Amino acid sequence: MITLDDVKKLNEKEVTKKLLELKKDLLTFRIQSSVSGAEKPHRKQLIKKEIARLLTFSKQLNK
Repeated sequence: MITLDDVKKLNEKEVTKKLLELKKDLLTFRIQSSVSGAEKPHRKQLIKKEIARLLTFSKQLNK
């Protein structure tokens, strides 16, 4: 899990890269859970929170 302190250390390119990575993970997780059931169902919620945290931080960088 990524913390706010970790996010603050990232620059704009790294935030964008991490967002893409997390979105791919979320897509993979959704496909996996629909096909065979998820091993760790709470992981979906954690990924969504990390995406929201990064989006919030990236919007603050753009101001």
